[in-house]
Amino acid sequence: MKLAIDAMSGDLGSPIVVEACQSFAKDHPDVTLRVTGKKEELTELENFNNIEIIDAREVVKMTDSPLGVRRQKESSMVKALMMARKDEVDGVVSCGSTGAYFTGAMLFVKRLEGVERSCLMAVLPTFNGKGTCLLDVGANAENTAEQLRQFAHMGSVYAKEIRGISNPTIRLLNIGAEEHKGNDMHQEAYALLKGDEALNFVGNIEGRDLLEGNCDVIVTDGFSGNIALKSLEGTALGLMKVIKKALLSSTKSKIGALLIKDGLKKELGAFDYKSVGGALMMGFSKAIVKAHGGSDATAFRSAMELAYTMVDHDVVNKMKEGLA
Repeated sequence: MKLAIDAMSGDLGSPIVVEACQSFAKDHPDVTLRVTGKKEELTELENFNNIEIIDAREVVKMTDSPLGVRRQKESSMVKALMMARKDEVDGVVSCGSTGAYFTGAMLFVKRLEGVERSCLMAVLPTFNGKGTCLLDVGANAENTAEQLRQFAHMGSVYAKEIRGISNPTIRLLNIGAEEHKGNDMHQEAYALLKGDEALNFVGNIEGRDLLEGNCDVIVTDGFSGNIALKSLEGTALGLMKVIKKALLSSTKSKIGALLIKDGLKKELGAFDYKSVGGALMMGFSKAIVKAHGGSDATAFRSAMELAYTMVDHDVVNKMKEGLA
Protein backbone atom coordinates (compact mmCIF):
# COMPACT_ATOMS: atom_id res chain seq x y z
CA MET A 1 0.00 0.00 0.00
CA LYS A 2 1.15 3.53 -0.81
CA LEU A 3 -0.32 6.74 0.58
CA ALA A 4 0.41 10.29 -0.58
CA ILE A 5 0.67 12.79 2.28
CA ASP A 6 0.43 16.56 1.74
CA ALA A 7 2.73 17.93 4.45
CA MET A 8 2.37 21.67 3.88
CA SER A 9 -1.22 22.85 3.48
CA GLY A 10 -2.66 22.87 7.02
CA ASP A 11 -2.94 25.77 9.47
CA LEU A 12 -0.04 24.47 11.57
CA GLY A 13 2.32 23.66 8.69
CA SER A 14 4.65 20.68 8.29
CA PRO A 15 5.76 19.91 11.91
CA ILE A 16 2.50 18.20 12.88
CA VAL A 17 2.51 16.13 9.66
CA VAL A 18 6.13 15.09 10.23
CA GLU A 19 5.25 13.91 13.73
CA ALA A 20 2.20 12.01 12.47
CA CYS A 21 4.18 10.36 9.66
CA GLN A 22 6.92 9.23 12.06
CA SER A 23 4.35 7.60 14.33
CA PHE A 24 2.42 6.01 11.44
CA ALA A 25 5.54 4.71 9.68
CA LYS A 26 6.70 2.92 12.83
CA ASP A 27 3.34 1.20 13.31
CA HIS A 28 2.82 0.37 9.60
CA PRO A 29 6.18 -0.74 8.16
CA ASP A 30 4.31 -2.39 5.26
CA VAL A 31 2.94 0.96 4.02
CA THR A 32 4.97 3.38 1.91
CA LEU A 33 4.32 7.06 2.61
CA ARG A 34 5.06 9.45 -0.23
CA VAL A 35 5.27 12.82 1.53
CA THR A 36 5.09 16.02 -0.53
CA GLY A 37 6.51 19.30 0.75
CA LYS A 38 9.59 21.44 1.11
CA LYS A 39 12.37 18.89 1.62
CA GLU A 40 14.25 21.05 4.11
CA GLU A 41 11.21 20.86 6.42
CA LEU A 42 10.96 17.08 6.11
CA THR A 43 14.52 16.03 7.00
CA GLU A 44 13.35 14.14 10.11
CA LEU A 45 11.66 11.63 7.77
CA GLU A 46 14.77 10.79 5.77
CA ASN A 47 15.83 7.85 7.96
CA PHE A 48 12.59 5.90 7.48
CA ASN A 49 12.84 3.13 4.87
CA ASN A 50 9.11 3.33 4.14
CA ILE A 51 8.95 7.11 3.62
CA GLU A 52 9.73 8.84 0.33
CA ILE A 53 10.07 12.63 0.22
CA ILE A 54 8.84 14.45 -2.89
CA ASP A 55 10.04 18.03 -2.98
CA ALA A 56 7.26 20.57 -3.58
CA ARG A 57 8.09 24.26 -3.50
CA GLU A 58 4.57 25.73 -3.53
CA VAL A 59 1.87 25.68 -0.86
CA VAL A 60 -1.88 25.98 -1.40
CA LYS A 61 -2.93 28.44 1.29
CA MET A 62 -6.24 28.48 3.11
CA THR A 63 -6.92 31.93 1.64
CA ASP A 64 -6.27 30.87 -1.97
CA SER A 65 -9.16 30.59 -4.43
CA PRO A 66 -10.30 26.97 -4.88
CA LEU A 67 -9.92 27.33 -8.65
CA GLY A 68 -6.37 28.63 -8.20
CA VAL A 69 -5.23 25.09 -7.48
CA ARG A 70 -5.13 24.36 -11.21
CA ARG A 71 -2.25 26.83 -11.57
CA GLN A 72 -0.28 25.45 -8.61
CA LYS A 73 1.12 22.32 -10.23
CA GLU A 74 4.24 22.47 -8.04
CA SER A 75 2.31 22.62 -4.79
CA SER A 76 2.40 19.84 -2.22
CA MET A 77 -1.36 19.32 -2.57
CA VAL A 78 -1.40 18.97 -6.34
CA LYS A 79 1.68 16.74 -6.41
CA ALA A 80 -0.02 14.41 -3.92
CA LEU A 81 -3.21 14.32 -6.01
CA MET A 82 -1.28 13.77 -9.25
CA MET A 83 0.24 10.61 -7.78
CA ALA A 84 -3.31 9.33 -7.28
CA ARG A 85 -4.17 10.26 -10.87
CA LYS A 86 -1.17 8.26 -12.14
CA ASP A 87 -2.04 5.24 -9.95
CA GLU A 88 1.21 5.68 -8.03
CA VAL A 89 -0.61 5.73 -4.67
CA ASP A 90 -3.79 4.20 -3.25
CA GLY A 91 -4.91 7.18 -1.22
CA VAL A 92 -4.21 10.83 -0.39
CA VAL A 93 -4.38 12.75 2.91
CA SER A 94 -4.30 16.55 3.28
CA CYS A 95 -5.43 19.09 5.88
CA GLY A 96 -5.45 21.95 3.37
CA SER A 97 -8.31 24.12 2.15
CA THR A 98 -11.42 21.99 1.62
CA GLY A 99 -12.45 23.94 -1.49
CA ALA A 100 -9.01 23.72 -3.12
CA TYR A 101 -8.58 20.06 -2.17
CA PHE A 102 -11.96 19.06 -3.56
CA THR A 103 -11.42 21.12 -6.72
CA GLY A 104 -8.00 19.50 -7.14
CA ALA A 105 -9.48 16.04 -6.72
CA MET A 106 -12.15 16.83 -9.32
CA LEU A 107 -9.49 18.09 -11.76
CA PHE A 108 -6.79 15.49 -11.24
CA VAL A 109 -8.31 12.28 -9.81
CA LYS A 110 -10.60 9.94 -11.72
CA ARG A 111 -14.20 9.63 -10.59
CA LEU A 112 -15.86 6.25 -10.15
CA GLU A 113 -17.78 5.15 -13.21
CA GLY A 114 -21.46 5.96 -12.86
CA VAL A 115 -21.00 8.63 -10.17
CA GLU A 116 -22.68 11.86 -11.32
CA ARG A 117 -21.28 13.98 -8.47
CA SER A 118 -18.60 13.37 -5.89
CA CYS A 119 -19.41 14.47 -2.35
CA LEU A 120 -17.92 15.15 1.06
CA MET A 121 -18.85 12.91 3.98
CA ALA A 122 -18.32 13.58 7.69
CA VAL A 123 -19.02 11.30 10.64
CA LEU A 124 -21.08 13.15 13.24
CA PRO A 125 -20.68 12.22 16.91
CA THR A 126 -24.02 11.29 18.49
CA PHE A 127 -25.42 11.26 22.00
CA ASN A 128 -25.67 7.45 22.03
CA GLY A 129 -22.00 7.08 21.05
CA LYS A 130 -22.69 5.34 17.71
CA GLY A 131 -21.99 8.23 15.37
CA THR A 132 -23.68 8.75 12.01
CA CYS A 133 -22.42 9.47 8.48
CA LEU A 134 -23.65 12.72 6.89
CA LEU A 135 -23.18 13.36 3.17
CA ASP A 136 -22.94 15.71 1.29
CA VAL A 137 -21.56 18.33 3.70
CA GLY A 138 -20.53 20.96 1.20
CA ALA A 139 -19.01 19.69 -2.02
CA ASN A 140 -22.06 20.66 -4.10
CA ALA A 141 -24.42 23.62 -3.90
CA GLU A 142 -27.22 21.64 -5.56
CA ASN A 143 -27.97 17.96 -6.09
CA THR A 144 -30.55 15.86 -7.89
CA ALA A 145 -32.59 13.07 -6.35
CA GLU A 146 -30.54 10.48 -8.25
CA GLN A 147 -27.33 11.94 -6.85
CA LEU A 148 -28.70 11.60 -3.32
CA ARG A 149 -29.47 7.94 -4.06
CA GLN A 150 -25.85 7.46 -5.13
CA PHE A 151 -24.66 9.19 -1.94
CA ALA A 152 -26.79 6.73 0.03
CA HIS A 153 -25.07 3.77 -1.63
CA MET A 154 -21.60 5.18 -0.97
CA GLY A 155 -22.45 5.98 2.64
CA SER A 156 -23.95 2.53 3.13
CA VAL A 157 -20.80 0.78 1.86
CA TYR A 158 -18.65 2.94 4.13
CA ALA A 159 -20.83 2.13 7.15
CA LYS A 160 -20.60 -1.58 6.40
CA GLU A 161 -16.89 -1.82 5.64
CA ILE A 162 -15.37 0.79 7.97
CA ARG A 163 -17.86 0.98 10.81
CA GLY A 164 -18.83 -2.70 10.81
CA ILE A 165 -22.61 -2.19 10.54
CA SER A 166 -24.14 -5.14 8.70
CA ASN A 167 -27.31 -3.43 7.45
CA PRO A 168 -26.93 0.36 7.83
CA THR A 169 -30.10 2.39 8.22
CA ILE A 170 -30.42 5.42 5.93
CA ARG A 171 -32.45 8.60 6.34
CA LEU A 172 -33.04 11.68 4.20
CA LEU A 173 -32.54 15.11 5.81
CA ASN A 174 -35.78 17.01 5.34
CA ILE A 175 -38.03 19.65 6.91
CA GLY A 176 -40.33 17.02 8.41
CA ALA A 177 -40.54 13.30 9.09
CA GLU A 178 -43.60 12.66 6.89
CA GLU A 179 -43.14 11.15 3.42
CA HIS A 180 -44.75 14.07 1.60
CA LYS A 181 -42.51 16.75 3.17
CA GLY A 182 -40.00 18.86 1.23
CA ASN A 183 -39.79 20.24 -2.28
CA ASP A 184 -40.09 18.22 -5.50
CA MET A 185 -36.44 17.08 -5.35
CA HIS A 186 -36.76 15.77 -1.79
CA GLN A 187 -40.02 13.98 -2.55
CA GLU A 188 -38.42 12.39 -5.62
CA ALA A 189 -35.35 11.41 -3.57
CA TYR A 190 -37.62 9.85 -0.95
CA ALA A 191 -39.31 7.73 -3.62
CA LEU A 192 -35.96 6.63 -5.13
CA LEU A 193 -34.49 5.70 -1.75
CA LYS A 194 -37.64 3.87 -0.67
CA GLY A 195 -37.77 1.92 -3.92
CA ASP A 196 -34.10 0.83 -3.90
CA GLU A 197 -34.05 -2.70 -2.45
CA ALA A 198 -30.29 -2.52 -1.88
CA LEU A 199 -30.75 0.28 0.67
CA ASN A 200 -32.18 0.04 4.18
CA PHE A 201 -34.04 3.34 3.93
CA VAL A 202 -36.14 4.19 6.99
CA GLY A 203 -37.53 7.63 6.13
CA ASN A 204 -36.87 11.34 6.69
CA ILE A 205 -34.99 12.94 9.56
CA GLU A 206 -35.27 16.51 10.83
CA GLY A 207 -32.30 18.70 11.73
CA ARG A 208 -33.07 18.59 15.46
CA ASP A 209 -32.54 14.81 15.47
CA LEU A 210 -29.13 14.70 13.74
CA LEU A 211 -27.22 13.93 16.92
CA GLU A 212 -29.64 11.38 18.36
CA GLY A 213 -27.90 8.50 16.58
CA ASN A 214 -31.09 6.76 15.46
CA CYS A 215 -29.70 6.00 12.00
CA ASP A 216 -26.33 5.17 10.44
CA VAL A 217 -26.31 7.28 7.25
CA ILE A 218 -27.99 10.63 6.52
CA VAL A 219 -28.09 11.92 2.94
CA THR A 220 -28.67 15.51 1.89
CA ASP A 221 -27.70 18.05 -0.75
CA GLY A 222 -24.38 19.80 -0.13
CA PHE A 223 -25.95 23.19 0.59
CA SER A 224 -28.20 21.89 3.36
CA GLY A 225 -25.52 19.53 4.67
CA ASN A 226 -22.94 22.28 5.02
CA ILE A 227 -25.36 24.53 6.89
CA ALA A 228 -26.33 21.64 9.18
CA LEU A 229 -22.71 20.73 9.92
CA LYS A 230 -21.59 24.29 10.62
CA SER A 231 -24.68 25.00 12.71
CA LEU A 232 -23.82 22.00 14.89
CA GLU A 233 -20.19 23.12 15.18
CA GLY A 234 -21.22 26.65 16.14
CA THR A 235 -23.77 25.43 18.67
CA ALA A 236 -21.22 23.11 20.28
CA LEU A 237 -18.67 25.92 20.60
CA GLY A 238 -21.30 28.26 22.02
CA LEU A 239 -22.46 25.72 24.59
CA MET A 240 -18.88 25.15 25.72
CA LYS A 241 -18.50 28.88 26.36
CA VAL A 242 -21.75 28.96 28.32
CA ILE A 243 -20.77 25.92 30.42
CA LYS A 244 -17.32 27.31 31.15
CA LYS A 245 -18.75 30.67 32.16
CA ALA A 246 -21.29 29.02 34.46
CA LEU A 247 -18.71 26.74 36.11
CA LEU A 248 -16.37 29.63 36.85
CA SER A 249 -19.02 32.12 37.97
CA SER A 250 -18.67 31.57 41.75
CA THR A 251 -16.67 29.73 44.38
CA LYS A 252 -19.47 27.19 44.80
CA SER A 253 -19.64 26.46 41.04
CA LYS A 254 -15.84 26.14 40.89
CA ILE A 255 -16.00 23.44 43.56
CA GLY A 256 -18.73 21.73 41.56
CA ALA A 257 -16.59 21.98 38.43
CA LEU A 258 -13.80 20.08 40.19
CA LEU A 259 -16.25 17.32 41.12
CA ILE A 260 -17.62 16.84 37.60
CA LYS A 261 -14.41 17.57 35.67
CA ASP A 262 -13.45 13.96 34.88
CA GLY A 263 -16.94 12.91 33.86
CA LEU A 264 -17.47 16.01 31.73
CA LYS A 265 -14.11 15.54 30.01
CA LYS A 266 -15.01 11.93 29.18
CA GLU A 267 -18.40 12.83 27.71
CA LEU A 268 -17.07 15.77 25.69
CA GLY A 269 -14.22 13.60 24.39
CA ALA A 270 -16.71 11.74 22.23
CA PHE A 271 -17.28 15.00 20.33
CA ASP A 272 -13.56 15.71 19.74
CA TYR A 273 -12.74 15.94 15.99
CA LYS A 274 -9.20 14.66 16.69
CA SER A 275 -10.48 11.11 17.14
CA VAL A 276 -12.78 11.08 14.09
CA GLY A 277 -10.05 10.97 11.44
CA GLY A 278 -11.37 13.40 8.90
CA ALA A 279 -13.90 13.89 6.16
CA LEU A 280 -13.98 11.65 3.10
CA MET A 281 -14.26 12.83 -0.48
CA MET A 282 -16.54 10.13 -1.85
CA GLY A 283 -16.93 9.00 -5.44
CA PHE A 284 -13.28 9.04 -6.49
CA SER A 285 -11.17 6.11 -7.69
CA LYS A 286 -8.82 6.53 -4.72
CA ALA A 287 -9.27 7.07 -1.00
CA ILE A 288 -9.22 10.87 -0.60
CA VAL A 289 -9.22 11.99 3.04
CA LYS A 290 -9.52 15.58 4.27
CA ALA A 291 -8.13 16.19 7.76
CA HIS A 292 -9.30 19.20 9.76
CA GLY A 293 -7.41 22.37 8.79
CA GLY A 294 -6.30 22.92 12.37
CA SER A 295 -5.26 19.30 12.93
CA ASP A 296 -2.53 18.54 15.42
CA ALA A 297 -0.36 15.42 15.04
CA THR A 298 -2.96 13.21 16.73
CA ALA A 299 -5.78 14.34 14.45
CA PHE A 300 -3.66 14.02 11.32
CA ARG A 301 -2.54 10.54 12.34
CA SER A 302 -6.23 9.61 12.70
CA ALA A 303 -6.85 10.84 9.14
CA MET A 304 -3.96 8.69 7.90
CA GLU A 305 -5.44 5.69 9.70
CA LEU A 306 -8.78 6.35 7.99
CA ALA A 307 -7.11 6.36 4.56
CA TYR A 308 -5.25 3.17 5.47
CA THR A 309 -8.46 1.41 6.52
CA MET A 310 -10.27 2.56 3.38
CA VAL A 311 -7.59 1.01 1.20
CA ASP A 312 -7.17 -2.09 3.36
CA HIS A 313 -10.91 -2.85 3.13
CA ASP A 314 -11.00 -2.08 -0.61
CA VAL A 315 -13.89 0.32 0.03
CA VAL A 316 -13.57 2.21 -3.27
CA ASN A 317 -14.07 -0.93 -5.37
CA LYS A 318 -16.96 -2.03 -3.18
CA MET A 319 -18.60 1.35 -3.75
CA LYS A 320 -18.13 0.82 -7.47
CA GLU A 321 -19.88 -2.56 -7.21
CA GLY A 322 -22.71 -1.05 -5.15
CA LEU A 323 -23.34 1.62 -7.78
CA ALA A 324 -23.29 -0.79 -10.71
